[in-house]
Amino acid sequence: MQVSKRMAIHGLNISMAVFTGLSAYGFLLYFKGGSDVAKATSLLTTLSYLAAIAACIAGIGFFGVQLDRRKSEERLEEEARKAAEAARKGRRKPVKEA
Repeated sequence: MQVSKRMAIHGLNISMAVFTGLSAYGFLLYFKGGSDVAKATSLLTTLSYLAAIAACIAGIGFFGVQLDRRKSEERLEEEARKAAEAARKGRRKPVKEA
């Protein structure tokens, strides 16, 4: 599945922001109550946090790869354009001075 460069940038930013938010929330819970809070949370809550974090990591990986591919495609297109331009300029015969 291919996504546009713009979509890859937005997806990567959203995935990183959600991952950072979940991590910060986890740290705040840990510092607030430590193991007491961990014992008080249900298994469903813990699994949902785990699933959200795994989805964020997968999103970061997927959108990061897509962004790298779009950038490499742009770089190859730019090199091809420059090569075509250089070839076009190279066909001109220089003016000989007497």
